[in-house]
Amino acid sequence: MDVPPQPAPTSAASADKRPPEKRNYWTGSTGSTWWFYCTGPATTEVWTAYIAHCMAMLESGTPRPSLVCICHRAESPSAEHRRMMADFIKGESKRLSGLLGFALVLDSPLHILALRAINWIVKKPFPETVCGSPASAASWLAERGVRIDAATLFASLEAHVPREYLPTP
Repeated sequence: MDVPPQPAPTSAASADKRPPEKRNYWTGSTGSTWWFYCTGPATTEVWTAYIAHCMAMLESGTPRPSLVCICHRAESPSAEHRRMMADFIKGESKRLSGLLGFALVLDSPLHILALRAINWIVKKPFPETVCGSPASAASWLAERGVRIDAATLFASLEAHVPREYLPTP
């Protein structure tokens, strides 16, 4: 089941009302795997949308969900954004403990430093890994019992993310 993109409005001027070429994040899901994809500037809008997507996953009632966050040619989150994510994890720790796994797909070592900073602030209540591609994220999740494969994940990404922003499979 693919869920259509659900960006979170950060004000009365919803991100959905902007021209699509101005967006730099997309969301979706396939089966029980929810994904968030971002590229370019790391803005408060992007990370607020990420947290809203995670909340939608928690509110959906999806049994045993998994999450993939793909940062492709994206700036690293600021200290403020890292704190925002850590606060969300702390506040939703009980519900997030139901995640089968969280795969973070990165192509920049700066993101790994940001992840370490978040991990220093808060202990994650779910298994997590860093991957170099969506395919390796799908493989890792499948090893954890998630019904996902690389082709299914990539098809869901292709359905929502403009082709020029996608990495090669």
